[in-house]
Amino acid sequence: MDRTYVVTGAASGIGAATARYLRERRGSVITCDLHDADVIGDLATVAGRAQLVDAVTRLSGGNIDAIVANAGGGPAETMLSVNFFGAVATLEGLRPLLKSSPAPRAVMVSSIASMSPPDPRILEACLNMDEPAANAAAKDALAAGKGALDLYGNAKYALNCWCRRVASKPDWAGAGIPLNVVAPGFVDTPAASYILSDPDRRAQAGRMVPLRGAFPGRPDQMAAALAWCVSPENSLMTGQVLFVDGGAECFLRGQNSKVN
Repeated sequence: MDRTYVVTGAASGIGAATARYLRERRGSVITCDLHDADVIGDLATVAGRAQLVDAVTRLSGGNIDAIVANAGGGPAETMLSVNFFGAVATLEGLRPLLKSSPAPRAVMVSSIASMSPPDPRILEACLNMDEPAANAAAKDALAAGKGALDLYGNAKYALNCWCRRVASKPDWAGAGIPLNVVAPGFVDTPAASYILSDPDRRAQAGRMVPLRGAFPGRPDQMAAALAWCVSPENSLMTGQVLFVDGGAECFLRGQNSKVN
């Protein structure tokens, strides 16, 4: 089946691998990123988000089949704006373009970092879609000694919660659109180099992954999981947070099955 996919954060890492994986299987892919993509846009800004939606609408002729909201990372100052608000704006902005697809699908990329305890103030602001309040809370958290990784974990936790909140609603499930989250563990990408390039951190992270041969993960392995989520074969699963991490979430959480 010929399908048109939109992949954000497609210039490198998991996004690039996903775009390549889909194209190798005869998919038409519209790539989005800050550079080296079909659509150039900064998801940290309201204008950049609108630019992305407008450009994808033009390039696709107003019809797409699936969204892979992968874009993430960045400095602490824009961590929530990109990883939460930018991802939500991508999905909500492009959702109308799915209406004509016989098998519309959407997936977001979260992280094992979402397992960290969230800051209640940040989480509340994100789920209320109050970006100024979220960024103010993030600034206070940084002043109190938290780091960029803490904000990253908060953003991804909020993304997990947002998916669980909206996936069953009329705009998504009611429109026949499965919406899910894939949460990678330690994947060999530039974003993970601060862990994988440090022998001590690498060894510590490796001890968290019980599945033999799964550390570190490869971008193409993540691409396969994301591609299935946005395939016609995924006709029943929605609102799920899937940890594709070599068993790290299971190892850390044990018998506690709470997903958020």
